[in-house]
Amino acid sequence: MKKPGSHVSSKKAGRMPKGGAPNARGSAGPGGRLDPEIERWFATAGVAFPSSRSSIIPMLQAAQAALGYLPRDAMRAIARHLVVPPALVEGVASFYAQFRFNKPGRHRVTVCTGTACYVRGSGKLLDDIQADLEIGSGETTADGAVSLESVSCFGACALAPVVVLDDKVLRQQTSESMKKVVQDISSGPSKGRSRGMRSSPAASPGARGARK
Repeated sequence: MKKPGSHVSSKKAGRMPKGGAPNARGSAGPGGRLDPEIERWFATAGVAFPSSRSSIIPMLQAAQAALGYLPRDAMRAIARHLVVPPALVEGVASFYAQFRFNKPGRHRVTVCTGTACYVRGSGKLLDDIQADLEIGSGETTADGAVSLESVSCFGACALAPVVVLDDKVLRQQTSESMKKVVQDISSGPSKGRSRGMRSSPAASPGARGARK
């Protein structure tokens, strides 16, 4: 079973070890109460799902879409609604690559490492981005500005090497072009975009929902 892979990294004080338990943000307070944000999500959207085990994945997807990731309280709320052990819900979430357990950065940089992109330099590109951000793949910068991840294929091989910034596909990237992108999103506003980026409409990753 693949353990959650996204962790916040400090710049100089060292990184959190990979493969830790799901993020405890919003863990139940006194009396077993859930985080208010989770309570609001569940009251408006979560209760609409049938109380059946077949709702586990759809509810996890809905929670992540609304919250940006899967806090432990969200999985506890889902378990309570479905009357199943919380460990079952967390186990299902851990099985799939699409789910995140730590709050993502304001920007997400995703590098394709599929064959077409790799032979065109995406391996070195990923290494250089990691060096620029001082984090590893699956981690978030200490200031919460950028999360970095990699995927096996975006299905956009003609544009290799491909990097996706948030929902924008950046085609034929180089270490130099990505250095400018990283500098822009690291210092700019949370909704900023790098000027002059060569981009294409977003492509769906080929295997994001598949088992790692």
